[in-house]
Amino acid sequence: MTIVGLDFRVLGPAEVLAEDRPLQLGGSRPLIVLAGLLLRANQVVSVDELGRWLWDDDRRRSKGALQTYVLRLRRALGDQVALRTERGGYVIEVDEGALDLSRFRTLAEQGKAAGERGELRQAVTCYADALAQWRGPALQNVESEALHRDEAGQLTEERLRVREQWADAVLAVGEYGTLILALTRITRENPLRERLHEQLMIGLYRSGRRAEALEVYDRISSVLAEELGLDPGASLQRTRQLILTGEDEEVAGVQRAHYRLAAEPPVPRQLPADLRAFSGRESDLKALHALVPEALDAGTSTPIASIEGMGGIGKTTLAVHFAHEIGERFPGGQLYLNLRGYGPGDPVEPLAALQTMLTALGVPADEIPCGLDDRAALWRTHSSGRRLMILLDNVNSTEQVRPLLPGPGCLVLVTSRWQLRALVATHGARRIALAELAEEDAVALLASTIGVDRTSADPVATERFVRFCGGLPLAIRILAVRAGQFPDLPLGAFVAAVEREPDRLGSFDLSDGDGTNIRAVFSHSYQALDPEAARLLRLLGTFTGADFTTRAAAAAAGLDPARARLLLSMLTSAHLLAEPRPGRYQFHDLIRAYAGEIARRVDEDRTRTAALTRLVRWYLATAFNASQAMRPERFYRLLDADGAGGREFGDYHEALDWFGDECGNVIAAVHLARDLGLHGECWQLAWLAQSYFAAKARLDDWRAVFEVALEAARAAGNRPGEAGILSGLGVVNGVARNYAESRRYLEQVLAIQRELGSAEGQARARYNLAMAAHNLDDLPWAYEHGVEALRIVRELGLRAFEASVLRALGDICTTMGDHGQALELAESALAVERPNGRPEDDRFSLHTRGTALIGLGRREEGIACMRRAVDMFFTMGEQYEAADVLAQLGAIHLRYGARAEARDYWLRSVRLLTELGHPDADDVRAKLAALVSGF
Repeated sequence: MTIVGLDFRVLGPAEVLAEDRPLQLGGSRPLIVLAGLLLRANQVVSVDELGRWLWDDDRRRSKGALQTYVLRLRRALGDQVALRTERGGYVIEVDEGALDLSRFRTLAEQGKAAGERGELRQAVTCYADALAQWRGPALQNVESEALHRDEAGQLTEERLRVREQWADAVLAVGEYGTLILALTRITRENPLRERLHEQLMIGLYRSGRRAEALEVYDRISSVLAEELGLDPGASLQRTRQLILTGEDEEVAGVQRAHYRLAAEPPVPRQLPADLRAFSGRESDLKALHALVPEALDAGTSTPIASIEGMGGIGKTTLAVHFAHEIGERFPGGQLYLNLRGYGPGDPVEPLAALQTMLTALGVPADEIPCGLDDRAALWRTHSSGRRLMILLDNVNSTEQVRPLLPGPGCLVLVTSRWQLRALVATHGARRIALAELAEEDAVALLASTIGVDRTSADPVATERFVRFCGGLPLAIRILAVRAGQFPDLPLGAFVAAVEREPDRLGSFDLSDGDGTNIRAVFSHSYQALDPEAARLLRLLGTFTGADFTTRAAAAAAGLDPARARLLLSMLTSAHLLAEPRPGRYQFHDLIRAYAGEIARRVDEDRTRTAALTRLVRWYLATAFNASQAMRPERFYRLLDADGAGGREFGDYHEALDWFGDECGNVIAAVHLARDLGLHGECWQLAWLAQSYFAAKARLDDWRAVFEVALEAARAAGNRPGEAGILSGLGVVNGVARNYAESRRYLEQVLAIQRELGSAEGQARARYNLAMAAHNLDDLPWAYEHGVEALRIVRELGLRAFEASVLRALGDICTTMGDHGQALELAESALAVERPNGRPEDDRFSLHTRGTALIGLGRREEGIACMRRAVDMFFTMGEQYEAADVLAQLGAIHLRYGARAEARDYWLRSVRLLTELGHPDADDVRAKLAALVSGF
């Protein structure tokens, strides 16, 4: 070890000081060797790595020259330093306190620990002392491009992270002046470093310099766009939004358009009054306005608009508002008739409706014929060319409205809860299907009732209010009236109170008739249903998934899929279900609540439980088939389940797409199984979903679902199942870079598999442990686990799994520097016949082969392998794996001086990782920032 008095430095110019005087080290080449050894102090540095740092050209490498440089170093350092030759390389032994890099890292760790203990000022001091170890750019005087490419950038990144940690501590202490001065300089040096800019924004804002804080955001936003073609990250955008909304400024009021009608001519003017304030529906109004020129044309057509949607969606409101907008363009008058298709009382028969409309046009009662066809013909005669605007409200069928259609030169507006498909097919009606209000429009509607000041005072509460109403206009109006009864109560307190009410639908009842009672409004649609369709609606209302397919509905109801499809068509026609894309159905939140309420009142508990059990088991069977199509090599013998009765899949991509569509439902089914006490189904469904979670890097969902599944497996007393779920938790923590936690879970798995005496279980546990130990840089232990896993799988003849183990061992050997052995293992893995015979099955082994080839200096071959692997990952929909290898390719190209190519690879990687929300995105962003900034 070093003798006290020597000071080794790499954070700035590389040098060794003895009694504050630099030692003469024998030239620039020995300095390169010393710098490389100090960066790996107390570790063996291979001859190959030292040679790469000394000579860019492989052909110039000389082991003899390296030995000469080491000899010069030994002479310069004397007996005070142990510089030893080891097998394959050299090691320098240095006390941690004698090396600035070690001091820097130790002090930074002390700062982190102090911060975690809440000793913030101590944390600031430690971080400041750590940063004081730097005297300039790392390795400033070392003339080695390779060493700068491989190491200096990483050291700079470490320094920046500690600067960020220091800034966080200073922010917590509240010493903003010191922080702003330092960060202003540091952000100029690092114009693309988002976290530093975010901290500067916070410091400025907390110092009362809000405008300057926003200028910082604008500056980095422009630089990111110009340099990288990226928007600011989510955290930076969120900070800006908080700064924007944190000021107590008044929000400008929303202007409203008021429509005035011209003086009425002596013709029918039967429209109900328009609302004082009308919000949204711009696209629907645009579609309606497009029909007006056709109606006013002297041609022979009669344009019809069929405004459709669920009860309370605002059909009549829209129709009346539009009719008032265009009323003056129809001098013949406006007729309005409520046909009472839904609601109390009997529907208006076409014969009676024709009598009313003919009378409104001045036809004497004694001239109106008795027969339906004759009345319809007379109606067409009197209406033809009259420029009438006719609003037929609350229609229940095409047959109810067909005889009421006028002659040419008129415009007909029809509102209905039913999809009037025949009216579209036979009369060319234009369907206007209303959706829930967009949030902005919903807020404007709320503000029109309770006032802009109240909604703008608490935007979060306002958002919760309209979300609780599901964007349904009638629900917003009803609840707004209730809120208006308490003008002095903050909106947030009002929303919290109604959210706590056990009867959600009861919140939307003004106790003043059916028109302002959501439950009553929905009941009119429900009561019009066929009994079998009503039963299906009730059973589906008990499930909590976001949407569902025909097959899922059939499973829940115990129906043939063809019959289920017919009933679902009835429910969508009644606007009790939506069909956002063919074959997929979904509830409005309030309709779901109504359906579930009716189910609890009408159906016995065992009926509902049986339906939910059938649904869970259908998802389990289908997930089994989907997982097998994606990952045939998994340990399916672990499960009691099979794919009987579930949907089948032709290939990987069909299964992947199914999981993508059904992911939310599968997660909901896991929780539903837990709630029903179906513990076996719960953990098995979660285990199968891992095939999708892993492919798409759905880390949060993966971890959350497996925590539920672990409880279920233990509740079921199923030790193999417990091991399977613990294994998944180990893997997901490894992917999320929580390596120590990953290893802890996987060691539990190995213990259980030993207890069970499962050879295959032990092999799989050791395979995962090999990768966990690899991630923790415990290479001997990783290699030992991998070799033992390989021995077992070969004994058991698990050929597909053997390829995975070989590939994992290859990755370990690459990290150990044994690139030749890594290449042999990768090629052995590629030689194993895959069960599906797809070229894409070799994607992981190709990646391993590529990294081994690069380690052997066969750069072009290695990069080609890795690029093929990336293409295959994209083909398989594995975006995280593709992003990870793209990031590696960026680092490889930078190592060889190809900065433009490195930038392109990192840009592709960071965009994918940002979409996935993966923590690696920040690391790649930092590398990009360092690259562009010249590091």
